[in-house]
Amino acid sequence: MSPQDASSQSISEELNEEFLSAIIDHVAHPIFVKDRDFRFVLLNRAMEGMIGIPRAELLGHTDYDFFPKEQADWFRQKDQEMFTLGKRVEVTEEPLTDKDGRHHVLSTTKVPLRDARGVITHLVGIIHDITPLKRAEEALREVSNVLERRMQERTDELLAAQTELVRRERLAVIGLFAGSLAHQIRNPLGSIKNAAYLVQLASPTVDDDLRRALNIIQDEVGRANQIITDLVDYARVTPAQRRVVPVDLLMEIALTGMDLPSNVTVVTECPALPKVFVDPSQLQRALQKLVKNALQAMSNGGTLTLRAHSEGDAVFFCVSDTGRGIPEDVRHRLFEPLVSGNPGNLGLGLITARALIENQGGALALEKTGHEGTCVMLRLPIASE
Repeated sequence: MSPQDASSQSISEELNEEFLSAIIDHVAHPIFVKDRDFRFVLLNRAMEGMIGIPRAELLGHTDYDFFPKEQADWFRQKDQEMFTLGKRVEVTEEPLTDKDGRHHVLSTTKVPLRDARGVITHLVGIIHDITPLKRAEEALREVSNVLERRMQERTDELLAAQTELVRRERLAVIGLFAGSLAHQIRNPLGSIKNAAYLVQLASPTVDDDLRRALNIIQDEVGRANQIITDLVDYARVTPAQRRVVPVDLLMEIALTGMDLPSNVTVVTECPALPKVFVDPSQLQRALQKLVKNALQAMSNGGTLTLRAHSEGDAVFFCVSDTGRGIPEDVRHRLFEPLVSGNPGNLGLGLITARALIENQGGALALEKTGHEGTCVMLRLPIASE
């Protein structure tokens, strides 16, 4: 080859390198080349911009000089895999931390570069920065989770509404049944009670067995009448005749006419509070049913507490006892008809009280149940000035 031809070939190679470098620099995706010692020997402008390190600093160095060891170990593992297998290696997702500490997620293709003899001399890496895609996926996942939560909440609300509708329908049936049942049963009960009384009058010297039998009849008639009274009370929740009522009056009427056992201590806590807008007659019925439940739970004595306080636009009225509490197996069903925490109780007192309180625009809930007793909390609307 003549000197002129050699010079022309050298110039051509330089032009080809410059041309190739210009092409690589204009590629939008980051591109790098490493030698078999895993040192950077070439990278384009996109690669330089992504990691924030000038190419002059990168050339001749390895990943360990710039990236966290965990990431550099991963890059080296995949580089070695490509040199060992001698074929393309696809890395679908890998992390990279740039010079400013920003985190990227990359999808990288690593391919072998061979010389004229077919020997692998370099590794060429082509990167797709999929960080925006991953962020979009995360945002989409979050939106999906939010929608899923909202859908579940709506489903739960619909199920709760359906359950409440079924509950109200069942209670309505019981209410209709109660009115008819009261009339049909009270008449024969009255006859039984009168007959037992006449037997006592006609036989003033009855023996002990007959006297006990007559007492049982009287007691059971009274119990049956109480059950009927509970059914009628539940059935006759009429529209409330609401008016402005002081809270201390509610304390008083809750205990009016109640047979308080001598082994039960009554405590009332009623600071100066705003007046409430309720039907006092219906409130008395509701509160006395709660007091009665509390007394039944304290057959061995205890403390009955009536406590009130205001919060926001409502007065909260608590009826609590120190009795045996509500059994675990009935606690979650306590507001169902015919379910009671007191043995022998029909189980209409609590749901009747709740119906009466809701009739005032208020609410009733169990605040505490346990071995140390039960607290039923009423929320009552404050009267507007």
